[in-house]
Amino acid sequence: MQCGIRAAPFLRTTALMKIVFRVNYHTVLGQSLWLIYTDRETKAVPMQWLNHEQWEVSLDFDREKNLPTVYHYQLRQQNGVKLDEWLPRSIIPKATDELLLLDTWCSAGTVDYAFETDAFKAILPQRGPFQTLKTSSHDNHLFQLRMASVPADHVPCLIGNVHELGGWDWCSVVPLLEIAPNVWKASLYLPEDIDLEYKYGLFDCHLRRAVSLECGENRIIPSRRYSSRQMTVVSDEGYRRDGTELPKGAGVAIPIFSLRSQSGLGVGEIADLKLLADWAKNVGLKLIQILPINDTTSSFDWTDSYPYSAISIFALHPIYLRLDDLDYPMPVGFLSEIEVARAQLNELHQLDYEAVMSVKWKLTRQIFTAHQEVILAGDRYQIFLEKNREWLIPYAAFCVLRDHYGTADFSRWEEWKDYDRKRVAGLSENDHPDFSKAAYYIWLQCELDHQLTSVVDHLHRKGIALKGDLPIGIDRRSVDAWSLPHLFKMDAQAGAPPDDFAVKGQNWGFPTYDWEVMRRDGYAWWRGRFEQLSRYFDAYRIDHILGFFRIWQVPTNQVEGIMGYFDPALPIHIDEFSERGIDFDFDRFCKPYLLEGFLKMRFGKKLQSVKEKHLDVVCPGLYQLREEVFSQRQIMEFVSDEEIRDGLLDCASNVLFFEVPNSKGKLFHPRCMMQTTSSYEMLDTRTQEKLRELYVDYFFSCQEDFWQAHGYEKLPAMRRASSMLLCGEDLGMVPNCVPDVLKQLGILSLEIQRMPKSAESEFLDPRKTSYLSVVSPSTHDMPTLRAWWREDAELTARFAKQMLNIASPESDLSGEVARQIILQHLESPAMWAIFPLQDLLAIDEQLRHPAPEMERINVPSIMPFNWRYRMHLSLEQLAKAEAFSAMLKKMIGHSRR
Repeated sequence: MQCGIRAAPFLRTTALMKIVFRVNYHTVLGQSLWLIYTDRETKAVPMQWLNHEQWEVSLDFDREKNLPTVYHYQLRQQNGVKLDEWLPRSIIPKATDELLLLDTWCSAGTVDYAFETDAFKAILPQRGPFQTLKTSSHDNHLFQLRMASVPADHVPCLIGNVHELGGWDWCSVVPLLEIAPNVWKASLYLPEDIDLEYKYGLFDCHLRRAVSLECGENRIIPSRRYSSRQMTVVSDEGYRRDGTELPKGAGVAIPIFSLRSQSGLGVGEIADLKLLADWAKNVGLKLIQILPINDTTSSFDWTDSYPYSAISIFALHPIYLRLDDLDYPMPVGFLSEIEVARAQLNELHQLDYEAVMSVKWKLTRQIFTAHQEVILAGDRYQIFLEKNREWLIPYAAFCVLRDHYGTADFSRWEEWKDYDRKRVAGLSENDHPDFSKAAYYIWLQCELDHQLTSVVDHLHRKGIALKGDLPIGIDRRSVDAWSLPHLFKMDAQAGAPPDDFAVKGQNWGFPTYDWEVMRRDGYAWWRGRFEQLSRYFDAYRIDHILGFFRIWQVPTNQVEGIMGYFDPALPIHIDEFSERGIDFDFDRFCKPYLLEGFLKMRFGKKLQSVKEKHLDVVCPGLYQLREEVFSQRQIMEFVSDEEIRDGLLDCASNVLFFEVPNSKGKLFHPRCMMQTTSSYEMLDTRTQEKLRELYVDYFFSCQEDFWQAHGYEKLPAMRRASSMLLCGEDLGMVPNCVPDVLKQLGILSLEIQRMPKSAESEFLDPRKTSYLSVVSPSTHDMPTLRAWWREDAELTARFAKQMLNIASPESDLSGEVARQIILQHLESPAMWAIFPLQDLLAIDEQLRHPAPEMERINVPSIMPFNWRYRMHLSLEQLAKAEAFSAMLKKMIGHSRR
């Protein structure tokens, strides 16, 4: 419903026009604002500082020759960051001598832009109808407000200190018209000889009056000399809402493979999301979050269960295909075979990845063979192929060659090891010998796409948003690494530094990115990735978003994550050691420091054997690793005894610094957690203190501006690539610059109660988080609430006391205490509270899993890990659990809307 005002065109005037650009933006020392505008070409003009909140520039234009039509503001910093406003602005030519543009910086972090993403389009009512704003020749002020999520039968309105704005009378306000989705305008005459004070409010179209006003101080338009040929355009970004007025949702997180239904074939399938969405709708949940669902078929064994190691950034995993929903007559004996397999596989408590895939490969090949001619001639197949040819043909070729050579390691593919675009394209031709094999994989993707888009439509009809997961890396044996090797650093491995969950760090094995190469085409590979994902998902979790600032890079000759360092990073020059009063000794600092005492402690009775086989004496009491076991990769390949192998890995990591390759002994990175090494412990106190200061400066100070610049260089392209709501997984060693960058770009942060980002707190209080965030009691990389509660009684006791005011907690997490924890998250000011399904089930002691240790999805410190968790009850049983659903619905309804 619209409640508006009227007006008429301006009078003609001379060609010369003065435009004053004034923007509200709080700047600090070292920042400046620039005006970027386009007439016949794009130009950048520095603006003048007015005060800490405003910048201005005044320019004259010939409206008939070079009047700018599009402009925006740009923030520049001393570290080279150039941050553009989120949306461009337009100037509509007016018959006036002077145009004063009073703008507010347009930030992607404004909450209204979050409400315009697909995540809210799926759950909020559609906007419209839209109206045309009519103006009067007497009007001298045009107001524009961007406001989304406006309550039904309400519109924004203006109220202020002059008669024309109602004189602060809530019954005499000026309603705004919605002229485009979430864009509201009003045109009117206002006196200019006094300071105008105003606010926005909400106007009830039935009561015909304002019913609430925005928060904060009055907005002000300073007085100026009156002129009949002046026009003021006020562009305000965002209605200042009270936290209680902001829409908040709750969601459930569960991998698709973990779902269990009567129709599933030993694994959760795409179609199961419909049952989950029906239940979610019933209890008031508005979002379903899943893990990556890309094809990971590389080794044809259980290690392919790792969902973050995709062989294609586009292809979906065939494991999620529901065979019963394929629209083809089934071969003789097919139905009985599938029922036998279903009965056997659904009896298992956990996912048997190899058994499930064995059945699905066999049965899908039967279907394709029986109906190949019909399939290939069908419109669905042909349309899908034509729309996705760019990625689909290389993917199909990769699969065919992987099968032929028995490995996804394309370096072993003989004449096919180097990607040949023209030769690969030939596989899709009907007369190619391998055409049928390639067509099979194309057909699988076509059917997966069909089933997933059908599920997404079902979710949207239920008012449920679907949130996906974007892995930070790709498998080094993938179609992307094969066909686009120039985009990756194949001589490096991505991972994560040590933390409480993986004390030796993580090495994911993925190649890292050559960001400089990617930058040259505007990050086209990433943009294509986001565009494809937006076909299915309304929101997205960016796995390890810290990698866009700097990635933890492990050399390929090392194994453990602790042997890595950040890239990019500003290394330490050798001169800095002497400047800090540190006597630098390359052998002492950069080579394993292996004293007799350390070796005795690590190897015990096996030390003599280790000395004879793997160590050389440097001097009495000091040893070094022999050349054949000098790196961790060599140790893994050369040593079969697990105990000795693990000990030698610790020996190799007993260093303080890593030399930057090809720096000729001039540049170094400190080893993460060097203070925990025996090498550090054996230093004198003075050197320890000097190195500690250097370490802290390196990791927590001197890199900040450098990493901020890299984040701002990459992430805006990802943010603009689609209309999905982006959520960052920003856990671990978080640089200080990260929260502000995410806020500016409107990327939600992730807040986990057991992983506070402040070193001053042991636990996070969900009720003290920001709106632009997601709160959750745990993630798939952590033990569930119930399993964690059992791990450390002292830690649990501190948590119970600090977070719940419980003095003596029970050894097992009770349903009542679980409810309190869930309620804390539901009562958070965060935009989304998302819960692993296991943690929601914890509130019902009759329904939840009898063995909480069986609910763990992943253990990051174990690589590779077998991802096998499945729900212990079916979705059909969940739907019938009326008492649990009623309790959860009441909790959600009380705290979220």
